[in-house]
Amino acid sequence: MSFNKSKLALAVAAAAGLTFSSGAFATNGILQAGNGMVAHGFGGAGLSNAGEAAAGMDNPALISQTGDAVSIGWSVFMPDRTVSQGGAEMASDSKFFSIPQIAFTSKINDSLNWGIMAYAMGGMNSDYRSGPNLNSGACPGPTCPTPSYASPQSVDLSGMIVAPTMSYSFTKDISAGLSLLIGYENLRTRNMFGQAAYGMGTNEGSTMAYGVKLGVDAKVANGISIGAMVQPKMSADEFAWFKQQLAGFGFTGDAAITLPNEYGIGAKFAVGKSVDIVADILYYEWTSVDVFKFFGWEDQTVFKVGAEFRPTDSLALRAGFNYGKSPIQSGNTTSFGLDAPTANYPFPAVSESHITVGLGYKMDKNMAFNAYYLYSPEAKQTSTDGTGVEIKMSQNAFGLGVNYQTK
Repeated sequence: MSFNKSKLALAVAAAAGLTFSSGAFATNGILQAGNGMVAHGFGGAGLSNAGEAAAGMDNPALISQTGDAVSIGWSVFMPDRTVSQGGAEMASDSKFFSIPQIAFTSKINDSLNWGIMAYAMGGMNSDYRSGPNLNSGACPGPTCPTPSYASPQSVDLSGMIVAPTMSYSFTKDISAGLSLLIGYENLRTRNMFGQAAYGMGTNEGSTMAYGVKLGVDAKVANGISIGAMVQPKMSADEFAWFKQQLAGFGFTGDAAITLPNEYGIGAKFAVGKSVDIVADILYYEWTSVDVFKFFGWEDQTVFKVGAEFRPTDSLALRAGFNYGKSPIQSGNTTSFGLDAPTANYPFPAVSESHITVGLGYKMDKNMAFNAYYLYSPEAKQTSTDGTGVEIKMSQNAFGLGVNYQTK
């Protein structure tokens, strides 16, 4: 099989529209555990592991190792989210989300590689069919009208990124890469906080977002490599209607909801010929985005570690663990006086621990199938501001993909 590179690149760009799916990722903040079917099997770790073309989504330098390759993957994400107050518990009705992704990479010469990728930008979602009625301080500002509580209440933030990518190999062991991030996101709210009289009826809007991701990868010893990436906060236009809603709570910042400053370092260790260990540490500066800071989010450090065992040349078995302390913490007072769990019940991004398993199977020397399963046990945060609000989330997810690669 040979690549028609121009046609493949065009197909990836066209398929980017498929990645625009409902947001509910809220795994590490509003982000997924990782990118790519291989990385998900390692708990999301992938900053120094060029296991498939999609590895460039985590670190653009890795496409120096993927050669001519195309990967297509599809994940199904199933979160359970509930909010309770005064003994009454309400579950979010939306519980099934489909998340596709696609990547293509190609070798220009011995030093230069290029590619294009399309993947989910991140998102959050909740859809409460009834309540909750936060009748104790949900709108503490002096300009708040008398509340008229309404149901249902929903929030849906979804988005996609298309990333043209280049990498350069300084030597056979050291490479650097750059991705241009072109994002599109949509925000829809309905009766947020249940206050129709406060102008929080149904509102929807979309915007573009732009950014870059820089990455390096280096083999530092036999069987040991180290990768790193930096992704400055993406630039996006404000949602004007959302800013107007938040103004009554005292918000005066930038109402763009975008990805924050992100920093990461990772490593891959080969243990003999049949075992690899992969580990990443990432830092998400949620406070660099005014909206997240306003809602009391803390910056987040995420640890990812995984291992792969290859009992045969065709089969790879993977397992991983991902942990990041929730950016939403009890006792954190938001800019408008509520405890963070109360203010964030429309988007309860409280998951912390994630356990993954995965496998890869090579059909031949070029084609491999990869799959993963993720489980995040229930995590919760309880308000300390007198509202009695408790938010909870657990998650299941699985994904399947194919990677065709020639080097």
